[in-house]
Amino acid sequence: MICKTYRIPYKYGETIRIKPVSDAHLGNKHCNTKKLKQYLDDDDAYYMSIGDFMETTAPSNRFYRKSGDATTRDEVVDEQIDMAAEYLERHRGRIIGMGDGNHELRMVKLGITNPTKRLCKILGCNYLGYSWLLRLLFYEEKNGKHAGRGRSVIIRGHHGWGGGSRTQGADLTKYSRDVAHWDADIFLYGHVHRLQADRIPRVGMVGDRLYDKPKLIGICGTFLRTYSGSADSTYSEEKGYPPVQIGGLVLNIKPTKQWVKYWMDT
Repeated sequence: MICKTYRIPYKYGETIRIKPVSDAHLGNKHCNTKKLKQYLDDDDAYYMSIGDFMETTAPSNRFYRKSGDATTRDEVVDEQIDMAAEYLERHRGRIIGMGDGNHELRMVKLGITNPTKRLCKILGCNYLGYSWLLRLLFYEEKNGKHAGRGRSVIIRGHHGWGGGSRTQGADLTKYSRDVAHWDADIFLYGHVHRLQADRIPRVGMVGDRLYDKPKLIGICGTFLRTYSGSADSTYSEEKGYPPVQIGGLVLNIKPTKQWVKYWMDT
């Protein structure tokens, strides 16, 4: 597990937007690139990947399907890394970090390459691995200088595990069990291709006063269509998974005099 601190300057009263991209599967023909571009079309937001940003399934892999391959070169994984870099280049300097998904990890387990590490090197951002604890440290900036006390939140990120569910609440229930084991404020998961968020009430102390410090749990969505719209079936279609909402959530964080306020939009 990787532990990192990432510093973000802010002006008092400002709300910082963070977009955790999950399961884009760029390089798969069924990736909704239009929706992905719309989600990434925000130059004031910060970004991070919860894994499976790239499809990274090579022709030699048993999961590979020609009907789902959007690449044109022989070097399938290299082309997908190039595609991902092109999508994210405009956000260089505002990418908090990139995490692995089970698709990227296939290449690592085969001893071929680590696509996420290579992408991080191109973009100059943190490599987060498959799971991480990330402290976001917010500091007030006036006239280009650090002013006042900082505020921080801790994010527990994990690409996810297990198969996708066929009921609305099963995935939230699965991941909520993990929340109990970690001293963190915000929990982000992927893998199951759902877009859901929940709020777990929690009260703590700030100074000598009680303060609302909830835990947020987010399943960060997908940009991969469940159904192909053609005779070439997808993996999800064959497994009978229900259609999913295409898109990603937005994490909003607003530092206050006491601590921070945070909420999720889906």
